[in-house]
This record gives sequence, C-alpha cells and structure tokens, in this order.
Amino acid sequence: MGKLTGKKLLLLGERDGVPGPAMEACLKASGASIEFSVTECFV
Repeated sequence: MGKLTGKKLLLLGERDGVPGPAMEACLKASGASIEFSVTECFV
C-alpha cells in the first residue's frame, strides 16, 4: 500500500516539461484517484 492510496490528485502538466497524461499514467498504479489532468503552456 502506497502513500497515495485513496488520495485525490489534480495534475498540472507543462508542455515543455512533463505533460499531464504522462504523470497520470505513472500515478494510476499508485492507487490514487486522478480527478483532473491537464497540460498547459506557461509563458
């Protein structure tokens, strides 16, 4: 059982860094609930 099991996550990805869907794919196996995931361009 991980530290994120049962937690709700909001993921904000960056276009030139780590995109939201990549974080989502990695964190799904942790047992966390992904409530919102997006990739934005911060200028």
